[in-house]
Amino acid sequence: MNKKEIILLISVSVFVFIIVYSPHFNYHFPFHIDEWHSIAEAIKLGKGEYAFIGHIEKGTTIKVTMGYEVGFHALLYLLSLFINLVNFYQFFPALWAAVSALTLFFVLYKKTGNFKIAVFSMIFFASLKSNVNLGGVWFFTPLTFSIPFIFLYVYFFTEGIEKQNKKFILASLLIMCFLIFVHVVSVLFAVPFLFIYALIHYKYLIKEWKFFSFFLILPVLGILFYSYMNNFSIFHSLGTIMDDLVFKKGWGVLELKNSPLEVYSYVGYILAFFGAFFIVVYKSGKKYLPYLLWPATLIISIIIFRIFGVSYLSPYQRNIYYFAISLPFLSSFGLNYILNYIKLGKNSAEIILKIIILAAVFLLAFWNYYYIPKNIELYRAIDNNDYSALKFLANMPRGKVMAPLFLSEAIYPVSGNEPAATLFFYGNRTISKNFFDANNCSARNKILTENNISYFVSKARVNCGWKLIYSSKDYIYKVK
Repeated sequence: MNKKEIILLISVSVFVFIIVYSPHFNYHFPFHIDEWHSIAEAIKLGKGEYAFIGHIEKGTTIKVTMGYEVGFHALLYLLSLFINLVNFYQFFPALWAAVSALTLFFVLYKKTGNFKIAVFSMIFFASLKSNVNLGGVWFFTPLTFSIPFIFLYVYFFTEGIEKQNKKFILASLLIMCFLIFVHVVSVLFAVPFLFIYALIHYKYLIKEWKFFSFFLILPVLGILFYSYMNNFSIFHSLGTIMDDLVFKKGWGVLELKNSPLEVYSYVGYILAFFGAFFIVVYKSGKKYLPYLLWPATLIISIIIFRIFGVSYLSPYQRNIYYFAISLPFLSSFGLNYILNYIKLGKNSAEIILKIIILAAVFLLAFWNYYYIPKNIELYRAIDNNDYSALKFLANMPRGKVMAPLFLSEAIYPVSGNEPAATLFFYGNRTISKNFFDANNCSARNKILTENNISYFVSKARVNCGWKLIYSSKDYIYKVK
């Protein structure tokens, strides 16, 4: 790359950071309950309170640990040794989006040798939309943390097979093994198209069957990890793991009939179609086959779920996002081909027309970038007043805290106290509902006593005889 290209690459990376960080311009705390939960689990890991063995009980009672994502929590714990996670978490999504975009650039620049395609892909990647149901780059979660590693293992695996480069193939295996402890679904979703790609090169697989037998490490490691996390024997795990890889309707917290436009733009889809078309027409399909198989297998999986209500290996909601992150490559390919078709003879007119097309495409790519349906708007669990109240609570003796569910998401990460219930991950929501539905102090006191509650955090004054220990926009009562 020359100096101009390096400057452009840096500029695009800065743009990716700014556009992804922009929702945080007027809100400086995590947006997603998964982010609050990850902070809590990281702190628990550092304090020796991490419950590796856990599960989710559907309904109102939630007992859960995301031990399957212990690798991600360990990373956050290491970061917590140097920074305050709650205060700095707002920057993580944007920083990691820039890392992901640069990784995509590296992969496509190596694959195509075309700087423009690689840079275009970064911009299309930045245009990916986010919401609390499907996830996205606005949030720093195990899903988004896995994105650059997905780009890398897909590249190393397919490129290694194509060029018969065992070092590349081993690199992909190591990345997949790492992701098992971070976000195993980010490996499982790719199994169908990587398996198909490998079968196409069956002669090489047969020739090097001893070498490829190393990939048996993945299911073995996965089963051992699954057994430990669930406290199952190996034999019991073999009987249950397949059932757990079948994701039926109702798996997610929100079960919606998602629109494809929730994650990507019209112009992005159109250009992706043209990109795939040009790849096939110009007989580049063999070279770029992985990037055609990737979206194709996920489209099939999404259609199966829409018809039969079941998804295999990875959940429907995740498949939509994995499908979306496969599109920037095709979109940039399509845009590059269209620009190459423009030949006006007059150099200045051609340049002006191309600039207009680029401006229009990228404007449309980010059109409605901030639009989110009302039923899946960003979670604003706390504000600055709530944060100050919880920081005060951090200096009090530890105890169980009753508070509104959204605010409860931040109780442990900020104060180190146990919430009576949160929106999804911890506690008993029936107790919380009964408490806030109670219309007299006697009923509320009974609930607090029976459940060993020490503190009550409220947005308004409550006169039930509890000791007021904090009052500044929020109110904290010592009730035990």
